[in-house]
Amino acid sequence: MALFATLAACTDAPTAPSAPGPAPAGPPLRAMNAASSRVVGYLPNWTNRSLASFPYDKLTHVIYAFVDVTPTGGLTGIAMDNDAKLDSVVQLAHAAGAKVLISVGGGGASIDSNFEPMADSVATRAAFVSNMVTFVGNYGLDGVDIDWEFPDDATEAGHHAALMAELDTAMHSRGKLLTAAVAANGWFGQHIQTSVFSNVDFMVLMAYDGSIESTAYSHAVSSLDYWSGRGLAQSKTVLGVQFYGNDGLDHQKEYRFIVRDDATAPGKDSSNGWHYNGVATMKSKTALALSRASGVGIWHIGQDTTLASASLLTAIHDAMNTSKVLYDDARTTGWDNWSWSTTLNYANTSPVHLGTKSIAATYTAAWGGLYLHHGTGVSLAGNAKLEFYVHGGTAGGQNLIVQLGDTGGWRTMVPVNGYIAGGSVAAGTWRKVSIPLTALGATTNALTDLTISDNTGGAQPTVYIDQIQFVP
Repeated sequence: MALFATLAACTDAPTAPSAPGPAPAGPPLRAMNAASSRVVGYLPNWTNRSLASFPYDKLTHVIYAFVDVTPTGGLTGIAMDNDAKLDSVVQLAHAAGAKVLISVGGGGASIDSNFEPMADSVATRAAFVSNMVTFVGNYGLDGVDIDWEFPDDATEAGHHAALMAELDTAMHSRGKLLTAAVAANGWFGQHIQTSVFSNVDFMVLMAYDGSIESTAYSHAVSSLDYWSGRGLAQSKTVLGVQFYGNDGLDHQKEYRFIVRDDATAPGKDSSNGWHYNGVATMKSKTALALSRASGVGIWHIGQDTTLASASLLTAIHDAMNTSKVLYDDARTTGWDNWSWSTTLNYANTSPVHLGTKSIAATYTAAWGGLYLHHGTGVSLAGNAKLEFYVHGGTAGGQNLIVQLGDTGGWRTMVPVNGYIAGGSVAAGTWRKVSIPLTALGATTNALTDLTISDNTGGAQPTVYIDQIQFVP
């Protein structure tokens, strides 16, 4: 650190300007929260809770479960129209700004045995797709979620892929969503063909079904590793979390009843033989989802407690809102461009890590810098790290340095290479930068400035930056 303090004192060191220079025109700013992440809540049709009691305003998507499929492509379990419960969910969720999808299938061998003969035939697939179009239209739904548990051989994998392709056409041509729930990893996930990735708007990784170990944070990591390793884009990945506990013997208990029986349960991950995720672990998984996925998917919201201080949905909501996003497809409202000696494009379309835009930065002179400034400052309370992604373009090897400023002054300058996956900015690939706020010298003062600048004293090839955010 002494070296960087010395550099900062030099006249040609990478110091930030004291006043804004001319700011090139950029895309419109947008108000954002936690990278516009998804909070997807499954709501089963057997819930005995009042439908009006659910905090739909804390969800982006409600997936109502389940309508079942018949071998001939018909639907059963919920009427084709005029189901009062589903009508109420649609009305309540839409009033709160959440989208509503219908989930088809669910767990159980009988459901799998109905999916397979239906998907095996062109005619029965067509009947099913037609019925889904009618069902979605009758209820004013926003899309369909397919929960086929699970295609279990190459033949079923092909039938599943064909079905998803046909639903893709039918739903997206009508402005509707298509999603899927999939197994956490390769034991059952291996028969989801990669062609399906392009058909869906997102996939919910069921990183919770199974043993006691499935509740662990490490299991969520391994699930994300598996699907990202197969090529599922972060923008289409939703990390599944559970609102129930298990005992390792295939028994389950709803989180609300675990809390009822143990007032200290929210502060831990096991109670009276039940293993689950308490408030702290749920916040940690949410932070993981912000970093590596596009949000969280909950099975199911009816299992949460109504105690605000113990609620897992509240924990997710708080974690989402604690995170501070500075750039994701555009600069967040309030963050101005004060960059110097740098040619910038805030609406670059390729390469992009998540979403549709990234920042293209070309440092045109010594110590040039990307500089984002906030006029009043924002609190970093509850956050622990600065994260962003860097792509080296065709060249790679760019040498960058990061510095924060707050209402009390400028803080420690930190070289990116010490905190980037793989050790350096690489050509042709995105790498994640994760810097602890302690390393950056962050204080409790309001954050006003972030610079990502040249650390060589000369011009550098264009580098691409995406998803700049502070996370817990």
